[in-house]
Amino acid sequence: MTDHRIILLCVIPLAAGLISIALINRKALSRLVGILSYTLMLGLSLSLLLKITAAPDSESILVSQMGGWTAPFGISIVFDSLSGLLICAAAAVGLGAYVHSFSVISPVTERRYYHPLMQFLMFGVNLSFLTGDLFNLFVAFEIMLMASYALLTIGGSKAQLSQAYKYILLNVLASTIFLMAAGMVYGMFGTLNIADLARIVAEHEAANKELPAGFKSLAVMFLLVFGLKGAFFPLWFWLPDTYYTVPISIAGLFGGLLTKVGVYTVARLFPLIFASDGTSTILADGTMLGGTSPIIQTILIVAAAFTMFLAVLGAVSQHHVRRILSVHVISQVGYMVFGIAVMTGNALAGCAFYMIQHMVVKCALFLCCGVMEKHAGTDDLDKLGGLLKRDWFLGVLFFIAAMSLVGLPPLSGFFGKMVIIREGFFEGMWYLGVIGLVTGAITLLSMLKIWSYGYWNPDQAPTTNKPEAVKASCKPAYAAITLLVVCALFLGLGAEAVYKVANRAGEQLDNPKHYITAVLGDDAYAKVDELIDERIAQEPAGPASADGESLTLVNPEEEATP
Repeated sequence: MTDHRIILLCVIPLAAGLISIALINRKALSRLVGILSYTLMLGLSLSLLLKITAAPDSESILVSQMGGWTAPFGISIVFDSLSGLLICAAAAVGLGAYVHSFSVISPVTERRYYHPLMQFLMFGVNLSFLTGDLFNLFVAFEIMLMASYALLTIGGSKAQLSQAYKYILLNVLASTIFLMAAGMVYGMFGTLNIADLARIVAEHEAANKELPAGFKSLAVMFLLVFGLKGAFFPLWFWLPDTYYTVPISIAGLFGGLLTKVGVYTVARLFPLIFASDGTSTILADGTMLGGTSPIIQTILIVAAAFTMFLAVLGAVSQHHVRRILSVHVISQVGYMVFGIAVMTGNALAGCAFYMIQHMVVKCALFLCCGVMEKHAGTDDLDKLGGLLKRDWFLGVLFFIAAMSLVGLPPLSGFFGKMVIIREGFFEGMWYLGVIGLVTGAITLLSMLKIWSYGYWNPDQAPTTNKPEAVKASCKPAYAAITLLVVCALFLGLGAEAVYKVANRAGEQLDNPKHYITAVLGDDAYAKVDELIDERIAQEPAGPASADGESLTLVNPEEEATP
């Protein structure tokens, strides 16, 4: 269904960034423009998400073809359940981190290009979630990364510059590989449109026809690129020190958004396109189940296992709040990769739900850390202590966010983990399920470590600032943290409503028909249906079993043979 309003999700932050450039050194006006931008993005994305949630499956994907050029020849902007959930969460996270920064960022840092960069980063993130072709995904990545490079070095400290060098070098390398791989995809298929690529792969699956030679190599190249951006094992080494050095509000924004863009691209592209091996199974009702490449699935399984377990061990061994939270970003990404590795509709739905709740919760925890540092002048757990006596409200907010991250029911982290781990056991990946449960237990240990040392410890550490002065100066920070914690509570207590949207996102990723027809037109899937009909005619499908399941084509003559 066509709806040109979705492009406003990119236009709003771009326009706000340009206006903020003109308002350099005018702090109050720059803040007003920024808040207005994030609020408009949040309101618009929520309204669009509610629209597609109420629509039938055939109208549940909104598309805008730029310049009136029809796909696959023009630029497609696509808003479906997955991108809608992520953009809503990203807008909430961006608003929270931005408002929080008013309390903690230094005037020197804020005075120059901080406000435009925060808007340009959101422009790149939103475009990454919305774009319908690989080349514009590359462009969106570069916009997002250029803004993140500047935000990473905005304080100008020696530690920031040393970490920025590593971060920039690795991302430039990944971007180079991305561009090369995209060029080879175009040479192989003659298109970069995601829906068109999904159509081609679906036709190969329907015909049980092998994909071109080198397709799996391209898939591995893309997995390398997106794994580096998403901090998958073993490509995570750039993240902990990078997030540790930036201003805490920016760390919250990065922790909430940047790795999720990498995870999103894997969740978007691999079930639809790059995880296919060209084979399929036809159910009795004519539904096609595409085959999964064992190589790609094995890489994802290994990445999920090591990302979850090794990272959480690294987190529990740390003694600084920022480092614990930074390493936990990696650990929680492992659950998302777990959901993608299982590659069923339910597992992908669990991954989508877990992504949005992690964006909100992780940012909230970083922002809590910022106020903790205001109290004690440090994030060293040995030098905190007794914060619950000084600031019980911050303690409550931190505890809710921490238990949401752990997955304590009925908080938000429980539902995504439950679905992903359950699907892992159902699909025979019990070992990943066990690692996920152990990782959750160690996550609880690390969060209790922060709570016991920083808040519950009766031996109150020396304070840098009086509690009253901190509370007075951090009113925007408290408002931002409260906003995100309320969102996290809604995702937990209202999980049924949110999970319905996530479930549709999983179905759309698992079955590409609606995505393909929404972008390319109703006739785009006709050849796939013809090929499926031909296979059914050649090998008539037997009746479905009593429980409605039929996983293979059945030849009646063969069935009658003793």
